[in-house]
Amino acid sequence: MKLQRLAGFGPAAAFISVAAMVVIAVVQNAPLPANLFVPIFIGFLLAFFVWVGSLTVTLFDLEWMQHPATSTGLFRIALAAILIAMVMPGVLALGVFAGAPVPLAIPWGVLLAGVGVSLLIHNFEGRRARLLHGVLPWVGMVAGACFAYLGILEFVFVFTPKLVMGFVYGLPVTQLLYLVWAIWMGVHLLRSRSTAPAPVRAVAAVN
Repeated sequence: MKLQRLAGFGPAAAFISVAAMVVIAVVQNAPLPANLFVPIFIGFLLAFFVWVGSLTVTLFDLEWMQHPATSTGLFRIALAAILIAMVMPGVLALGVFAGAPVPLAIPWGVLLAGVGVSLLIHNFEGRRARLLHGVLPWVGMVAGACFAYLGILEFVFVFTPKLVMGFVYGLPVTQLLYLVWAIWMGVHLLRSRSTAPAPVRAVAAVN
């Protein structure tokens, strides 16, 4: 399937990513029985996959609104980063259930850093291309920088646990920033689609 066919699904994907992030936050913070670890952890990884996948669709839809003007090197880097992040829940599953010799902090770090880099670039470039205006891209850039920071902390945690409190306090703030951005982005994409000229919508539908 051509990636272009994902264009137009951005608003729905943004709201799906919000739901997935809420599930992730609940599982992280709720007291859960130890005898349900396996099914809960599988659901936890699935929620991460849905979150990153729906975020990918959202960002691609944003980029496609001004394609090919947005077909730049930075956008390609952002797309590569988010696609790499999508693979990490599978790597984590292999590490936990198949005993793969991979420190779990590494795929967690790659996942968070990939999401952060992609968010940061898409919001920065989206503002430059005048796809995003006002406070929205700044919220996205701050959220992206926070995710990238958390990813770096995961890598550091492999060597020393001294900075773990930065992760503990930084994660809920980052998640809250993301929820604000994703809801706002979903509304923004909906409005952009509804106010786009008819020929633009027709081209998006054909592609």
